[in-house]
Amino acid sequence: MRKKLWTMLFVLVAASAMLFAGGAGETKTTEVPEDIVWVTPDRIGNPNAPITLTYAVDLTYSHQTETVSRREYLTQRMEEWAKAHPNVKLIPQILSNNPSERLAKQLEQAATGMIADAAQIDGQFVPLFYRWLQPIDQFYSEEELDDWFDWCRTEAMVDPADGKLKAVWLLTNTVGLWYDKSAVPNPPESWDEFILTGKDLQSKGYEYGFLTWGGKNEQISYGSVVPMFFALGGDLVDEDDYPVYGAGDNRDKLIEVFKFWKRAVDEGVTPRRILDINNNGDLVSEAKAKSTAMFLGGSWLMSVLADNLGDEIDNWDFANTPHYSADVKMQVPGGYTMGYFTKDAEKLALIVDFMDYVYAGKDGMAGWCSTAGYTPVRDSVFTDYEVFKNDRFQQAFGAALETARLRPNSSNYNIISEHVQEGWQNVILGTQTPEEAVDTAYKKTLNQIR
Repeated sequence: MRKKLWTMLFVLVAASAMLFAGGAGETKTTEVPEDIVWVTPDRIGNPNAPITLTYAVDLTYSHQTETVSRREYLTQRMEEWAKAHPNVKLIPQILSNNPSERLAKQLEQAATGMIADAAQIDGQFVPLFYRWLQPIDQFYSEEELDDWFDWCRTEAMVDPADGKLKAVWLLTNTVGLWYDKSAVPNPPESWDEFILTGKDLQSKGYEYGFLTWGGKNEQISYGSVVPMFFALGGDLVDEDDYPVYGAGDNRDKLIEVFKFWKRAVDEGVTPRRILDINNNGDLVSEAKAKSTAMFLGGSWLMSVLADNLGDEIDNWDFANTPHYSADVKMQVPGGYTMGYFTKDAEKLALIVDFMDYVYAGKDGMAGWCSTAGYTPVRDSVFTDYEVFKNDRFQQAFGAALETARLRPNSSNYNIISEHVQEGWQNVILGTQTPEEAVDTAYKKTLNQIR
């Protein structure tokens, strides 16, 4: 609480200094146009404000988004903050929607000092930016920090090298098991149960035992391979960022994951045509058509399923991804953080306050996550806000993410993921054995990073 009061005092003093700057006895106020539009697509706040802040976010996290509900929420919160800070204007920057391109550009901008005052960073890659991120410990009490999920703090928010808070996690998601409770009263927890339950569904008239996204995309790695590999204790890279997923015990563990998927295809529980499932809409369509009662899909599908299934959404639920053993739980979380790069103390205090109000503070996180359909990463948001406390899906997402491990913050991750996706697809297609697929993928990775 003392740190929050310090932050508020800092912002107020800074604002007063700007509003009443000038010579001795001279008062200079920030002019606010009578017909001001507080939020425009390319500006937030008073156009005459003496302080300019920049921030970079994904289009879908921006008030420029075409999604009406998101745009309305963001515009309202941004306008409220801007009116309370007439000495500040913010200029948004939109990030590339290509993950590899985005990461490369952000690293280059950070290294050259050309990055925005604040930037949205994929949680898994935050450690790559630690050397440039500014500490923000003074703005959060220990009690507040403890409110974030443990893996958020240890995996991305706190720099282990100096113990400083370097980013705040905004939200999360994960890929898990969506299932129709009327057909699957108890969700499978192991690979054997997954296949047996799928066969039972097929005996009852369902065309497929279970489905997943199979078109080449990060969701293959994120949802269908890496969680199972991590559950076995596998590592994609070593402590020196060198790929090790195809060597030694890690090779054996990835082969085991590929063998599970080969078994699912060979036993007819999941079809080779999953390779043609290129988006989440395809999975929802299969659920709506009742061709399946189980699929691995993102937690972000909640609203899409509700829109498409109508009242039948009451029959559906979400559970952990099944793994080699029923007593093993492991989810891979996704989601974004906000990192701060400005070295100006006044600007840092203001931009942290703005981002808390819109995205990361308790009210901001509850408002943004409930509007956009994301899962919060603060315990208090789950317990103190009715929209989450009474939402069985959000409670299920939160419960699933109690045991989670991030994909590595490796500069080689996107290369690794691309080759793992290809190997998995070749196993599904039947053109390579699991052993051949792992060895080929690993060889390609090593050749590409040399």
